[in-house]
Amino acid sequence: MLKSLAKQLVLFALIIIGNTIHAQNEKYLDVPKLSSDATVSLLTVGSGTEIYQLFGHTGIRITDPKFGWDLVYNYGTFNFGEPNFVQKFIQGKLLYYLSIDTYAEFETMYKEENRSITEQNIVLDSVQKQRLFEALTINARDENKYYRYDFLADNCSTRPRDVLLAVIGGQNKSKFKFGKDADDNSSYRQLIDRHNFNEWLDFGMDLLIGLPTDKKAGFGRTFLPEELMQLFDNTTYDGKKIVSSNSLILDKIPEHIRKPFISPALVFWLLFLILFIMQIKRKTVKRWKVFPAIYLSILGILGWFLLFMWFGTDHTSTKWNLNLLWAMPLNFPLAFFMLREKSPNWILIYFKIYRIILAVLIILWWLNPQEYHKAVFPIILIAIILVSRFLPIPTSADLSSMNRVKGN
Repeated sequence: MLKSLAKQLVLFALIIIGNTIHAQNEKYLDVPKLSSDATVSLLTVGSGTEIYQLFGHTGIRITDPKFGWDLVYNYGTFNFGEPNFVQKFIQGKLLYYLSIDTYAEFETMYKEENRSITEQNIVLDSVQKQRLFEALTINARDENKYYRYDFLADNCSTRPRDVLLAVIGGQNKSKFKFGKDADDNSSYRQLIDRHNFNEWLDFGMDLLIGLPTDKKAGFGRTFLPEELMQLFDNTTYDGKKIVSSNSLILDKIPEHIRKPFISPALVFWLLFLILFIMQIKRKTVKRWKVFPAIYLSILGILGWFLLFMWFGTDHTSTKWNLNLLWAMPLNFPLAFFMLREKSPNWILIYFKIYRIILAVLIILWWLNPQEYHKAVFPIILIAIILVSRFLPIPTSADLSSMNRVKGN
């Protein structure tokens, strides 16, 4: 009898625990019901002047006039005050999160930044709207909202894209038909260049990103908000358009942005021209080796940084960077050994091999699987000239000894 009573008590306890967990789950999933007047739209924000504003932004807007709701779900939020912010940002370890703002707050922020907002009304039935509202609301809770940002694959544009397409299509992804666009054949790098209006920043980004960005973007072009907006305008599901209207709801005030007169390509072509003229007059150049040592060391330091971005960070776009073929890390500190009266033979061999690599890059420029920035061409030519300053010119005695070796 005691054993039977114990079993009943255990069973009763399990029922109580199960009901408690179920109640907690129901409470956790408890999201208000939208009314039949609710609307869903995709907001696309134009580019701004700061680095993190260059490529635009995306938000999902849900309005329900019955309850007075006008909310924007924003996957692009991060905290400037987070400890070790710069280090985490560089290493790709900075956590972004989904925040909820009122549309009034959203618009005020971008009005102050003089950025446009375009709204696309998404065609959803009441069940789909509720499913989206629940998914976004639950995902915005503290325990769910954080995610590891990836510039190409997981950002403020790809997350709204994925959640909207999932709500619209459910398990029937095959019913989507995405309209063809000229940008489908563009690479990620070309799309980045096209949306970057600062030539020096574009130069810096081209140096940092590697082979993964030289692939054709295709559907992946929607990592950029404007590309996502274009895709949605030309997408149908089961033969019906998923966007009912597209309208500019906040325009930017036109402003003149003066482009820098001096571009990276101009700077390095002028430097190459000066060095080439000096090269003709050997006596002028022969006296000094400090500048070549400094220049090649700068390329080496850049190479070490590119190696760090490849192996020391979580960024997928900075892997397999072929800029390392000319920004050779070993240039620093080996270049300074060349300032000695007599350099070790193995260092001379290293710089001979380095010069051959530079020459091959120039000769086979168009066959390189990675697209280099146009300023890299003169940078490599300058490096060839300066490396040659380090390598001894064969004398008549050297040529005679080489001929004797051939004769033997």
